[in-house]
Parts: sequence; C-alpha cells; structure tokens
Amino acid sequence: VWVGLSNYERFFREPATLAAWRNMAIIVGAEVVITMTLPLLGAALVSRITRWQYGWRVAFVLPIVVPATVVVFVWRWFYGIDGGFNYLLRLIGLADVARAWLGDPATALWSIIFVGFPWVAGINFLIYLAALQSIPTEINDAAKVDGCGSLRRFFRIELPLIRPQLLLLVTLTVIYYLRSFDAPLIMTNGGPGTTGTLVPGLQMYRAIRNELDLGYGSAIGTVLFSTLVIISLVSFALRRSQERA
Repeated sequence: VWVGLSNYERFFREPATLAAWRNMAIIVGAEVVITMTLPLLGAALVSRITRWQYGWRVAFVLPIVVPATVVVFVWRWFYGIDGGFNYLLRLIGLADVARAWLGDPATALWSIIFVGFPWVAGINFLIYLAALQSIPTEINDAAKVDGCGSLRRFFRIELPLIRPQLLLLVTLTVIYYLRSFDAPLIMTNGGPGTTGTLVPGLQMYRAIRNELDLGYGSAIGTVLFSTLVIISLVSFALRRSQERA
C-alpha cells in the first residue's frame, strides 16, 4: 500500500521523537567532550614516559578485547539497587545517596553516559598516541631549547599538529553514538517512563522488532542515515579546509 511520506510525518509529529533527539544530543555532546579530553590526556602522558611505556600502552588497550555488550551488562549490575555503586556509597556512609540510578529520571541518562569510566577508549588512545609520536622530534627539541614547558608545548605545538586526528575521532564519535542504541536498550529499554533514555535508534528498533512496522522503521533509519551523511560531508569539508590552510 502506497503511503507516500506519511511515515516521515508520523516520525516528526510523534511526541517521543523530540525527547529521543534531545537525549541523543546530550549523549553525543557528552561523548564528544570525553573523546577530546581523557583519551588525549592518557596518550599525552604515555608519550612522555620513557620507562614502561609499552606496558602502559597494553594496559590502556587491553579492555578492547571485552565485548561492548558485556561492558553494558556489567554496568547495569553496578547501577542496581544492590549493585556495586550503592554498596560503595553505603560503605563510606552515604547510604542516603543510594538509589535506583537507572530508574530515576534525573540520573538514568547520565548513568548511561557514565558507562565506561574513565573513558580512555583503546582505539581513541592509540590514534592520539600515534599522532603524538609522529610529530618530528626536532620540533619538540627546538621548543625545549627555547624554554617551552611541557604544558605550553602541548597546547601550542602538539595539539595544533594533531588536529586532523582530533577531527577524525570527533566525527567517528558523533557517527557512532547517533546510530547507537545498545546501552539504552539493555540498561533501561528507553525508560524510566517512555522517553527517559529513548534515542532514535531505539525507536527504529522498536518499530521493526516489536511492531513489525518495517515502513516506519525504515523511515527512521533513512532520517538517521541522512543525518550521518550530512555530518560526514561537513567533516570532510573541514578537513579539506585544514589541509589547504
């Protein structure tokens, strides 16, 4: 049955859609900030270590072997009423702070964002580390001779030189979390309530998996795909402008 653009109209008019995109914007914004800070900080520290550098690299990269789904399940237990987080709070005398972190609308979304702490993702760490180690030693040596300290050298020399890698990781992070819905699905199933942690990817999954509405699910997927294409094109244009500069 030909329905024209009615599925798209339904998607944009559905009240849950606005909440889903708002939740996704918060998640993506938080993950971009995380990607631009902690993995970069870890890589910068390791690149300055001369002893046990290989061991530190292995320590940061080793968690890659753990499947992401397993990590989500572990954190779901950690956030439970009798989970590790509340146990630690009771242990240090903060039992009043303990709660159902995934069942509280005020904390559910941020609990999902907190998954993976301290967020030094292995792939991000390796890309940053490779970029920092590819900087010619002559540049850093000249900066040291001129009296440039480590902090100033990082912000004035190293950071500008690794901007392509920084832009690449930011783009990949945005793309990944725009389409991702595994953590909200496993940890809260979009709750608490109906839209507490709902994201567009989970809307698409529900339409196809639960309602068997392939047309509506495909419309949501097309909107997400179009958004990803636009972001990729903008990222490509920014990289081209940097290369020309």
